[in-house]
Amino acid sequence: MENKTPVTLKFLAEKLKMSVSTVSKALNNYPTINEYTKKRVQEMARDLRFTPNKSAINLKERKSRIIGIILPNLLDQYFTRSIAGVEQFAMQFGYNVIISQSHDEFEKEKQLADMLLKSRVDGLIIAISKETQDFNHLYQFEHMGIPVVYYARNPSFNLNCHKVLGNNFQGAYLATQFLIQRKHQKIAYLGGPKMINFTHDRFNGYINALKDNGVSFNTELVAYTDFNKENTIKAIQNLFSHPENLPTALVAFKEPILFDAIKYLKSINHPNFSQIECIGFGNNAFISYLDTPPVASVEENPESVGENAIKLLLQLINKEIELDHYQKIMVDCKLVVH
Repeated sequence: MENKTPVTLKFLAEKLKMSVSTVSKALNNYPTINEYTKKRVQEMARDLRFTPNKSAINLKERKSRIIGIILPNLLDQYFTRSIAGVEQFAMQFGYNVIISQSHDEFEKEKQLADMLLKSRVDGLIIAISKETQDFNHLYQFEHMGIPVVYYARNPSFNLNCHKVLGNNFQGAYLATQFLIQRKHQKIAYLGGPKMINFTHDRFNGYINALKDNGVSFNTELVAYTDFNKENTIKAIQNLFSHPENLPTALVAFKEPILFDAIKYLKSINHPNFSQIECIGFGNNAFISYLDTPPVASVEENPESVGENAIKLLLQLINKEIELDHYQKIMVDCKLVVH
């Protein structure tokens, strides 16, 4: 009967009449081991189907080789795009990734953080939930020497941290200025949840573009939604409920709520529907298939945001950057005209 017992490093060494240290170095191509010895060891390892014990290696290195990631929602194309490169990059450096979703709920985020901490991850990448204002569940990682990188969403209540963010101010500024250059004076802004810091970053980009281009700001042209469908429709109704102040253009926090706005205005047969020009954050791939596409999109470059986040985390794990030498990396947006 075939022996199912895994072949160990010690067993290999005994078969080759070499020390365990020499066999290990030969398998790892150490320059101090001659080519003949390397070839003998590697051929025997291949013939006996030797597989290194990763758990033992990780234990010796005092690393789990696992990176934890907490996202609000993987159905959001921003996070889907951002995470694809992160996982691939991590695997290139020998790390496995645990991806989890908070569904934008603070309590769920806390539970996930606790689970990842108990799993002894080597580092954490997190896009905080829209409800997160208390960071104690994340401070625990740093207290244990485990680096945390915040990405995509700015943790405004946590000033001393490592973060990789999209330049939301710049993206909203570009969108608003583009509409002004197209002769619009009544540009509405449909924002996300007020408590999220990057809602304010985008709003500030919008009002600064108005100011810099000599367009007066009007509070009736601003509304917010927490992404709930019903609240989004109410916000859109508020924006278009003042006959003397009807928007001719719209900048939206993200494209899904912009599509809700377009759908609603079309359903009520808004008299100036065909003249209203819209821009949202996202640059969805299916825009080219729409009958009434937005005039432009803000491309947030989520792949670059994710890539910068994993690179920074690995530098922190490898102690190339000190944990308390806080880094802030900004990734610029660009305007894509359709």
